[in-house]
Amino acid sequence: MRKLHALTLITLIITVAFSSIAVASLQNGLIVYYPFDEAAGKTASDNSKNNNDGELMGTAAWAPNEGKIEGAARFDGGEGSVVDPNGADYINGLDAFSISVWVKSENVPHDRGIIIAKDPAGGDDSFTIRYDSAGWKVPAATSLIKAGFTTTGGGIQYEGADNTQTTEWQHLVLTWSSGNKVALYIDTELDEPQYNEDVREGTISTATKFIIGKGGKDNGGTSWTGLIDEVRIYDRVLDNDEIEELSTGVLPVEAKDKLTTIWALQKKIRY
Repeated sequence: MRKLHALTLITLIITVAFSSIAVASLQNGLIVYYPFDEAAGKTASDNSKNNNDGELMGTAAWAPNEGKIEGAARFDGGEGSVVDPNGADYINGLDAFSISVWVKSENVPHDRGIIIAKDPAGGDDSFTIRYDSAGWKVPAATSLIKAGFTTTGGGIQYEGADNTQTTEWQHLVLTWSSGNKVALYIDTELDEPQYNEDVREGTISTATKFIIGKGGKDNGGTSWTGLIDEVRIYDRVLDNDEIEELSTGVLPVEAKDKLTTIWALQKKIRY
């Protein structure tokens, strides 16, 4: 029995060690991270330690215990969003990025936005991702995911594969770096776009703020319909292992007081 307890303890220590490594990796280059676990108030706390807090606006509301991981932000299709008015400070100038987000739409297909870096004005530019009911570059495309960016080297348009919109929880990771094409991962699978702009070199430009719950077409008092959770921006391209880790929906916490936790678990096992 003592050997079993010792083996269990060793296993827990190894698990914690690997979890700590995973946390360190996913903290590297993290610019902003909104877990949306609030239950009251208007502040969306930034857990990246960069103090890039956002504010709940309009009809947007907190949805405790309804998120992919704990809470989420809920959008009713009306004039609601989460906004960081200082978003331009950390978005403009990026020569590489990854955007990771969990979304759950109430209905499909539609043209509602997930994120954008300026007030919507009808165009897909300035750091934006949204659901798109019909393509622009490929008009026959339907029920896809659309992205658009403005860089110092020119605009970038991305139109994904047909029928990728869903009413289930969906994990999206969008990546780009100067001199390379955009890549979109949907639930860890690399999307096969119907249109992907030619390679651009430069840095992201024209951002004026960071808005969650809206996109380029949400310029008529509309917003996302459903839930958005776990919004992250990195200043680098995530690798496949990191994307896989984020997609599990269950992430390790930072290494703190781990030995206490281990001994508590061991005590629970023993008695």
